[in-house]
Amino acid sequence: MTHLYRLSASALAGLLLLAGCQDLTEINQNPNELTDNKVNPAYVLTSVLSGSASELSDVAFAGNVTQRVVPEAMQYTQRDFLEYSITNQFAWTPLTFDYRNLYQPLANASYLETRAAGNVDSLFIKGTAKVMQAYWFGLQTSMWGDIPYSEAFQGTANLQPAFDEQKNIFAGLLKDLDEANTTLEQARSVQSSVMKKADILYAGDLLKWRKFANSLRLRYLMRVSEKAADMNALGVNVAAEFAKIVADPAKYPIITETADNAAVGFPGTNTIDSWTQGPLVTTTESEFYRVKAASTIVEHLKSNLDPRLTVWFRPVEVQTLVRDKGADVVFEKDASGAVKRYVKSYQAGLDTSLYVGLKIALTDPDSYNNNAAAHRTQAIALNSGIYNSGAANPFVSYLGTMYRTNTHPLVKAVFIPAAEVHFLLAEAVLKGWIAGDTWAHASAGIAASLSQYGITNGDTKVYNPVSHTAQAFDQTAFLQRSQTAYKAAANPLEWLMQQKWLSAFSTMEGWFDWRRTGFPDLGKNVTNGAQGSKIPVRYIYGESEINYNPANTNQAISRLSPATNNQWSKMWLIEGTSKPW
Repeated sequence: MTHLYRLSASALAGLLLLAGCQDLTEINQNPNELTDNKVNPAYVLTSVLSGSASELSDVAFAGNVTQRVVPEAMQYTQRDFLEYSITNQFAWTPLTFDYRNLYQPLANASYLETRAAGNVDSLFIKGTAKVMQAYWFGLQTSMWGDIPYSEAFQGTANLQPAFDEQKNIFAGLLKDLDEANTTLEQARSVQSSVMKKADILYAGDLLKWRKFANSLRLRYLMRVSEKAADMNALGVNVAAEFAKIVADPAKYPIITETADNAAVGFPGTNTIDSWTQGPLVTTTESEFYRVKAASTIVEHLKSNLDPRLTVWFRPVEVQTLVRDKGADVVFEKDASGAVKRYVKSYQAGLDTSLYVGLKIALTDPDSYNNNAAAHRTQAIALNSGIYNSGAANPFVSYLGTMYRTNTHPLVKAVFIPAAEVHFLLAEAVLKGWIAGDTWAHASAGIAASLSQYGITNGDTKVYNPVSHTAQAFDQTAFLQRSQTAYKAAANPLEWLMQQKWLSAFSTMEGWFDWRRTGFPDLGKNVTNGAQGSKIPVRYIYGESEINYNPANTNQAISRLSPATNNQWSKMWLIEGTSKPW
């Protein structure tokens, strides 16, 4: 919602000073000279939220290759130039990344809860701390499987915490989120203006925090839906709990409007508070350009005249067209000044669209769509602005220009959006958990996703793949076509999960849903995967855990199926479900 500020305590004090000295009466000391138990919780809350946004962006969409592998697995993007065997072909590794890499915001959230007692806003602090802990514990267990939960953050009292079974973790998280909703309801208001400013997500809006908590509960209930019997044995009736939340919006408000999305943006003023792929942070352009659009999502968006195509991806810098210009290959500028590559006759594999995605798991992605050095040279002779350093391929689509900026209103770390909540409700109707109309909820989810990316009716953002021109977006017609496709679907769940997969772009949720349901059927697109058409289903426990907590880590590994610490072993969530493969 509001912007991300990864600030130290002293920097935050300076920021608040600009807002008025009266706001500093309760923190009028040098934070750098304070012991942990005296640091104002406001600083910690800001750290939790900003750190969460930073870490989530790295792991979900734009971080380095050892972290950011899910977008390629989910066929939102593909890589070329460097490291594509790790991402595109699933050679995931435990060497440099394990769940400890994501522990800082979780550790800060755990500490924040201990600072709630005695504060004028103790209930607000406690409630928000519980929500953020539930968010991170839920994300980590969904990525790795069993993790430390009940014995986590005991410091030197327990340097080798046990790994809780995943089913017990989710049972605990659902309880924690229920308590968070109650606690935030009891808070009624945030008293401290400093605390409101420190809340860079919702500025102390308790209702929105409650919506976040309850929406997260819906996510987790759906995530464990394939293991309802196990959860029932733990006292959690998954379907009944979901229905209870939906039936009582006064007690359990949820996110239904894009304005309430749990999402944090980036100010973009320096290397600390900028989007990770912006020029302030990623100074080497090739690191950005090596991430290309994936053919799976590009083709779907094109065929459905979906305006999100032109927001998420760029048109190719040089379009290929089949036209006899005399020579086999000719480069010319068209009337608008755009460089075109003309080929005398069609060649197998050439893509003549303005939006071209890399095919999945290619062994030589660098040369895709006939990306030859001699061709780049000819194109650049006509337009010196065409990118031609590492990872250059002017014949394939790069990420949209907004992903190469330090700040952009549409580029945020998204914890949970309204679009996802609507799709959760639609699936619950399909399952018979709640009454209602699946299409009504699904269409609301599609509309919320469009709104999330600033797309409104009439915007000239629709790519016409026949004329290669941009045309105005007709949202009514778009939704009508979507409804027709829904009604014609042989399997409504498959259609629904494909729509949800689209809306989950730049997040982890498409992966989690694909594992649970097997939809969309992405394996059919894998041309050279490490295990045929199989896509990984978990992150690998890192070497730090294996070295420093071997007994508990090995016990957790023994509960995988098969009991091997790799990306192919199934965790409890999908064990025995025959999903996704």
